[in-house]
Amino acid sequence: MLLKTGPALTSRKPHSIQVAPITSRGKLTAVCALRSAKRLKYSGLNRPTGDVKIVHVESDGGDTWRLQPILELIKGGAVGIIPTDTLPAIVCDLENRDAVLRLYAVKDMDPKKPLSILCRDFKDIAHYTGGLPVSNEPGSRNWFNTVRRILPGPYTLILPASKNLPSLMVDFMKAKTIHRKSVGVRIPADAVCQAVLEGVGHPLLCTSVHVVKNATVPDVGSMLEAYGGNGIDFIVDVGPCSASLSTVVDMTGPDPEVIRVGSGDPSMFE
Repeated sequence: MLLKTGPALTSRKPHSIQVAPITSRGKLTAVCALRSAKRLKYSGLNRPTGDVKIVHVESDGGDTWRLQPILELIKGGAVGIIPTDTLPAIVCDLENRDAVLRLYAVKDMDPKKPLSILCRDFKDIAHYTGGLPVSNEPGSRNWFNTVRRILPGPYTLILPASKNLPSLMVDFMKAKTIHRKSVGVRIPADAVCQAVLEGVGHPLLCTSVHVVKNATVPDVGSMLEAYGGNGIDFIVDVGPCSASLSTVVDMTGPDPEVIRVGSGDPSMFE
């Protein structure tokens, strides 16, 4: 997708909303980032907290040319927030190890916590995973046909990881990595999210923003308050929308198992 450049936008007035607090279990990732300050070009620990680029776009994707600065930031190693068809996602370049380190630091996450990836299409899923379960038993379900009907959509499918998936950094201090055995993949039914993925040219590593139960999606002001001082570089805002979770399905075995029921219909896997 070719994206045109356009004029800068003025900020909208934020609305207040409750955002779940970010915990602080220690400073492993922070210490690691400080030790790697020379490598972390975009480190949020070393830049002004107000230096967050905010881009407002229409939710239908009618003005995605405004995303051009965001694409350049992501390609340069930035970490930021984009919309999806469920909760907004904090994302970074899947292939950029320094950006991945910073993404974990933004939410103070355990480095051993595996994160999902946002994909453009089934080609991305085929590249980074071992594919869907297949059975030669007579009368067995063709899961590819099922998945093709529900994606793009609000589902996270856990699949065996292929050798193309970057290793998981389980110890930032010692630079220790392991190859992941599985990975959650998503193809969001969201025009803006898909425009970002197409513009970057490959999947993004992601984690959802914190939202209190039964709340709406946090607005720009709330996300700045929650993450502005933690190292994010940008926010893509599409205006107010409802919050929902994806339905998570483990497809690493012969029969799919629904792990979490979200807005996607779980009966598709019965």
